[in-house]
Amino acid sequence: MVFTVEDTCLTFGLQSSNIPWNSSTPSFSGTDVTDTVGFGGIFDIADQQFVNMNDGYGAIYTNIWSGHLGLFPSPLNAASASTHLLTRLYQSSSLLNPVIGMRFDPANPKLTIGALDPNDYEGTINWVEMTKYPDPNGDYYNTFDLDGVKGYNGEFVPFGGNLTAALSSLFPSIALPNVDTYFLNENFTGPIPQPGLIPDIGLVEYNCTTDSSSSAQSASTPPQSPYVAFTASINGVDYQIDSTGNLLRPQSMISSFGYCPVGIRNRSDTLTPNVLFGLPFLRSVYVAYRFPTDTCPGYYGFAFPSGSNRTQSQISQTPTSTPTNSPQCLSLIAPTSTPTANVVLAQEAMLSKETYRVYGRPGMGQVSLLGVDDIPNIVWNWTDVS
Repeated sequence: MVFTVEDTCLTFGLQSSNIPWNSSTPSFSGTDVTDTVGFGGIFDIADQQFVNMNDGYGAIYTNIWSGHLGLFPSPLNAASASTHLLTRLYQSSSLLNPVIGMRFDPANPKLTIGALDPNDYEGTINWVEMTKYPDPNGDYYNTFDLDGVKGYNGEFVPFGGNLTAALSSLFPSIALPNVDTYFLNENFTGPIPQPGLIPDIGLVEYNCTTDSSSSAQSASTPPQSPYVAFTASINGVDYQIDSTGNLLRPQSMISSFGYCPVGIRNRSDTLTPNVLFGLPFLRSVYVAYRFPTDTCPGYYGFAFPSGSNRTQSQISQTPTSTPTNSPQCLSLIAPTSTPTANVVLAQEAMLSKETYRVYGRPGMGQVSLLGVDDIPNIVWNWTDVS
């Protein structure tokens, strides 16, 4: 879990160990701290370990500027896993189940802790066991088996067998072993007119001003954005990854005029996993995570987000297999009620308790001010100043 320096004014219990974060680099550094984590007055976890970021720049630091909630206990570090927030919540009997549910769709994001809300997804949850002993030299430890990825023709893109995949909410794209295998075969891409390349960052871009849905376009019909045909197949179930605004990005300063970048790129190395599913995938599916406890390993569960305009034939797909220890590890207790949290937003917490008149607006009512309680009092006595 990472706690950015800008948020320290919102807490009164932050305690620094003055010990540098063990993963610090010259351009990305922090300090180990502890604080109390509150869940809207429902329960608190005291002395939870964090990293308070002191310095950093680049894409990763920008992504965690407002804080990063790490929800994956390391399977290779038992000591770290034992102090993880989710582990402590479960061991303190604060959670009904050792599970969280996640919707990353920006239109309806949601996180449930301790139970899954059936209103958040459609179809059967497709549980897959995560790798018990991931490669310690790999890039990610939250790996699982992947059937493969499919293109426009519904066939698997030939990346070989025994594929592994991982999820990352900090990665804005999808990474494949070799994107040429996909982009250079029209059977996989479909009829895409005039594809291009952004050489500086290695991203393919599609012409957004040409209608790719038909060869003859009516003058009265506005052009449609090209569709990025890309499907992830996991345990026998196909999950379509949404295209517009997701895999197909809006035009930007890095793209050519009239072109939109495609969020599919090469894996930068040959370490595990073979495929990395970033935000385009996470925003297109419902994800459940059953974190490890006792003799149960970790599991990911996938389903279709409710309201995602999937067809009934897509929703009714059934997994190829079920984990062998499902009765022991995946028999989740359904909640009978939902606790009501008293959530205070960061901006609300920083508003002054007193209200003030607004200079130059005599008819306006008094208002609270942001951060005024942190401003030092003015010293009016000159003797005291000197």
